[in-house]
Amino acid sequence: MDWTDEGILLNATPHGERSAILQVFTPKKGRHAGIIRNAYSLKKISILQPSAQLSLSWSSRLEEHLGNFKVDLIRTRADVLMANRIALAAFNSLSALCISVLAERDPMPDLYNVTEKFLDRIAVQENWEFLYLDWELKLLSCIGFGLELEKCAVTETTENLDYISPKSGKAVCKDIGEDYRTKLLPFPSILRSDRNGNSVSREELVLGLDLTGFFIEKWLDYSIENKKTMMIRKRFVHSLLV
Repeated sequence: MDWTDEGILLNATPHGERSAILQVFTPKKGRHAGIIRNAYSLKKISILQPSAQLSLSWSSRLEEHLGNFKVDLIRTRADVLMANRIALAAFNSLSALCISVLAERDPMPDLYNVTEKFLDRIAVQENWEFLYLDWELKLLSCIGFGLELEKCAVTETTENLDYISPKSGKAVCKDIGEDYRTKLLPFPSILRSDRNGNSVSREELVLGLDLTGFFIEKWLDYSIENKKTMMIRKRFVHSLLV
């Protein structure tokens, strides 16, 4: 079995003395793992920087095996991330969530495209951090837990949407939700505003991320690895206010 694709390097972990296991996110194969030999040679260590855009060739005798990667660098993003602590924290959060949330080898081309565009915009767009909220909303949608915020789940009105159901992720208008407000989540203003970074503050962004984080954590298995993932994400959110 073999395939070729391009993808984003999410993580590289040591495997034996000279090899590494790569976790990559690709448009055709989704999140995919594989071994790369001589990963710590001078040539390869400069290529295998998390966030790099790679040309990938994967091969294995059987499809279910871990398999082996051969890679070539398309472009690096490490210089941008290393120069910006918030950008690095954002990538670490994104990478950890992809590894924890996405099923291995399940293609998600829409999420991949959004992920690639988000990472590329870090270097060229002001207030790029507001786009991270859009990325988490897309992540929830792609795994089947998208939030429905356009209209009230009960009355279908589009006005006075003040609450969100913690069970369904659907909006609830003020008239319906007022009597149950202690059991409902507040509707962050950033989710009904122009989120270009000019009309909302980072404090409002954090409130939006508190909401997406609630649903991400709700649907994650409560394993040790996933708890680590949420701590990595928490560090990114905290960096927005420091």
